[in-house]
Amino acid sequence: MSRSREDWVDAAWAALGESGIEGVRVERLARRLGVTKGSFYWHFKDRQALVTALLDRWFGLREESRPDFPDRAADPAERIWRVIERGITRGTRGQAAALRLWAQRHPDIAARIGEEDAHRRHFLIEQFRELGFMDGEAEVRVETYMAVISAEFLHSGGARLADRLELARRKHDMLVAPLGSAMLRRPVLTSG
Repeated sequence: MSRSREDWVDAAWAALGESGIEGVRVERLARRLGVTKGSFYWHFKDRQALVTALLDRWFGLREESRPDFPDRAADPAERIWRVIERGITRGTRGQAAALRLWAQRHPDIAARIGEEDAHRRHFLIEQFRELGFMDGEAEVRVETYMAVISAEFLHSGGARLADRLELARRKHDMLVAPLGSAMLRRPVLTSG
């Protein structure tokens, strides 16, 4: 059976979510697809090319990268919410966390993630500014928000989708609320 480049990327994406970057081995993926390793090299120069394809897939899922995204919600707080909501509902199972962990040992991967995160950071800072936050406070809230996004799966990935969304929404509401607002005095649920 012949397999396409997209079949290899799909299999690698699934393996990445199941067992991290260690699951993205040519031999394992070939067995999973029922083909020889030669099929892999027909589509990819090396494993790094496959990892690049995985990064492309991950970054292609980011809503804020799409040209029409800002127009879908008039309220900047809702545009911010849609970034994390989409991250939770799109069905990833730890791929982003696995790629971020791998980047800690691979400067080229870290650089690529850093570039994409800079785009996200810029988008979010603009939204927080639109909400009325000054530059310094907007930047701190964005850094906190990005940490929430990055850690959401590690913290709550095993919970029901509705519970994950509720907890993320509470964090979101706190981060977009002005200091001293009633929102900051509400109790926050913790997952067990």
